[in-house]
Amino acid sequence: MQFQTRLTLAAAVAVAITAPSMAAITVFDSRATFNIWGQLQNDMNLAHEDFAKVTPAFTQSTTFVGDLPADANWRASAVGGLGSDGNTLRTLQAGRAIQFDFDSGKVYGVGADFFYANAQGGAVSGMVVLTLSDGTQFVRSVSGTDTFAGFWSDGAAITSLRVTPVGFAGNNNFLGTDDMDIGFVPAPGAFALLCTAGVGLGGRRRRTR
Repeated sequence: MQFQTRLTLAAAVAVAITAPSMAAITVFDSRATFNIWGQLQNDMNLAHEDFAKVTPAFTQSTTFVGDLPADANWRASAVGGLGSDGNTLRTLQAGRAIQFDFDSGKVYGVGADFFYANAQGGAVSGMVVLTLSDGTQFVRSVSGTDTFAGFWSDGAAITSLRVTPVGFAGNNNFLGTDDMDIGFVPAPGAFALLCTAGVGLGGRRRRTR
């Protein structure tokens, strides 16, 4: 398993073309590079979750469920509950982790913006630990509300992503996320519809998983 925290676009293209088996997981700190990597995959589609449809806003809920295509859909949970203001998802208790689960078995990429917010809603700098279902971890510094981190797997499907707060900022502020991109292999019927509609990956060869 190769651990990459600073992957340039040139490096991403080189790894994808010349040595796709070097690493099961590739780590990204750039949304643009993450999305271009996804476009290089034969059979992937990308879904975007902006959390605008997450309801009920500001109401405590142990588990939130997305509104994406079934192959890319997600569940999120946190001790003490989660809240949304219509375009972000965040913990309702300071110092709590967010657990994302992907139940379809067809998710191979996931990336999002992560942040801390104080009680007044202001952004706070700090560190988070992102842990995938296979145990891959990425320690990421966050600042503002648009610090990106993401993963692509060329092996097993990604079934979970856990975002854990660490340090003083993590223990004393609220963890949040926004603008999640999910890379997935569409079901055969959905893939055919995408091709017919001229959306996504028409003409690309599907991998067998």
